[in-house]
Amino acid sequence: MEVAKIGITPAQIETLAQAGVIPAGTPAPQVEVFAESCRQHGLSPFKKEIYLVAYNSRDGMKYHTIVGIDGLQQKAARTGRFAGIDEEQYNRMSDGTYQTSSQLKAAKEMPISCTVTVWAIVGGIRCPFTATVLFSEYYPAVSSGKDSYSKAATMPFNMIAKCARAKALKIAFSDELSGLHIEEEKAAFEDATIQAAEVNPAIEINIEDLKTKILSCKNRDELINLYASNPSHKIHAALFTEMANALNIKPNE
Repeated sequence: MEVAKIGITPAQIETLAQAGVIPAGTPAPQVEVFAESCRQHGLSPFKKEIYLVAYNSRDGMKYHTIVGIDGLQQKAARTGRFAGIDEEQYNRMSDGTYQTSSQLKAAKEMPISCTVTVWAIVGGIRCPFTATVLFSEYYPAVSSGKDSYSKAATMPFNMIAKCARAKALKIAFSDELSGLHIEEEKAAFEDATIQAAEVNPAIEINIEDLKTKILSCKNRDELINLYASNPSHKIHAALFTEMANALNIKPNE
């Protein structure tokens, strides 16, 4: 079966690869599967509602279809039963109250958990479906201090909120959203290292050269820019943190 027959032409495949929606060099059969998944779910890769990632597993390179959080919510809305979503809350206290992201940021504290409630119409009644996720389960490297430069480390509230919204949506709309994941839900890929689709392929890294480049950084912004310059740097997040500590560069400098 040709890919063009199910809605994605060779020219469009190249466009999607350049836009980072599918990994460059994805085998044609996998692109066919991805295109069919787009059709079945009614989501557009050109709007980045759905995309493809590659990851290393014990059995070699695997591919997985990922839906953006907006894509999940759009599918829920199409059911006609979606009735809203509450603002995320963090770190449930012993008295049953929650903290806000503003409170935690002011105190320079990280989120421990995030809770989101999605509302859906069931039998004519607006019903709540609440999900709570733990930051340490989704981003253990950040929680243990081994990663200070990924998105989860620099935007922890945004990232864990996406996971909580996704979980709540899938509880409320289990039939429609079962089996779909967002990339932030890395716990869904056990024993796998996600490789997000990149416009530029990863460049092989020489560790000694990398250490020299890190040592030349004068502040956190330079470190973050260096970290983001090559997808393979994700593998060496712990080294970035170690070297930053040696340079005495603080997280907010």
